[in-house]
Amino acid sequence: MIEPPYDGCGKCLLGVRRLSRMKWATSSPERQREDILVATEAVGGHIIGWADDWEVSGAPPTR
Repeated sequence: MIEPPYDGCGKCLLGVRRLSRMKWATSSPERQREDILVATEAVGGHIIGWADDWEVSGAPPTR
């Protein structure tokens, strides 16, 4: 999906998705994307890019 570029409209937003130990149904990247798009539309904005953190938060360090 190609996102529109920054246009200075004041409603250019960056979507942020991250993994966690929460249930997959509520925290999956796909679900987060849909929730972000719904919220963005509600304020009349548009996503110009995504910041994704695919490391599981709260995960113990690996040795």
